[in-house]
Amino acid sequence: MLVFMRALPGRELRATPEAPPVSLTRATAHDDQRRRILRALATLVAERGYPEVRIELIVKQAHVSLRTFYKHYRSKEACFIDLFDSAVAAATKEVRRHLEAEPLPWAEQVAVALRLFAEQVSAEPEIARSIIVESPSVGPALAERYEKASKAFVTLFAGGRELSRRRDELPDSIEETLAGAVFWSAYERLVAGRPERLVDHLPALTELVLRTYIGPEEAARVVREPAPSPQPAIA
Repeated sequence: MLVFMRALPGRELRATPEAPPVSLTRATAHDDQRRRILRALATLVAERGYPEVRIELIVKQAHVSLRTFYKHYRSKEACFIDLFDSAVAAATKEVRRHLEAEPLPWAEQVAVALRLFAEQVSAEPEIARSIIVESPSVGPALAERYEKASKAFVTLFAGGRELSRRRDELPDSIEETLAGAVFWSAYERLVAGRPERLVDHLPALTELVLRTYIGPEEAARVVREPAPSPQPAIA
């Protein structure tokens, strides 16, 4: 099962101090505080780097009190872990929805998953940078999570072995190598401040993965004739 790291839990983090949820109850107020804190952390980490972000800066950015922060999290690292875990959970749900919306051949599934990855990095560069660039050096708990997330595509890519004429020649580590190449492509563009260029690089990245299993001609065909984007779910 593919576990794709969507760096930002999309809609659920988009309430802002200027535009809070329409109706606040005690429960929704608690959730809104958490959303503000996570969004603030991601923004500050992307701008300054994790070591330079203090809790005092987070609460100022989030428009909450220090007491409110500690009501939610015991430390800055605990807050970052929640951000990371929330992103992975949201991404898992999102990718499942897209890939299960309509049965697709393996190559088209790969193309759709990579397109989602590129679009999400481009749409949410602050949290993408926080997760992909910053999290590996935060501490053991985040490094372990990042290691797992960076292999998110391994199981999906491995499905191509059954289609490959040279499956017996493929190295055991090829899926991890390709998954690493996907994350490295995002890393390079985030560090350069041009995350939108990952979408431009998507055809080459998709072809790189596919040709490993189904050859250059079929890989090029899939890239030229992509599967239609699944329709968004109706809320």
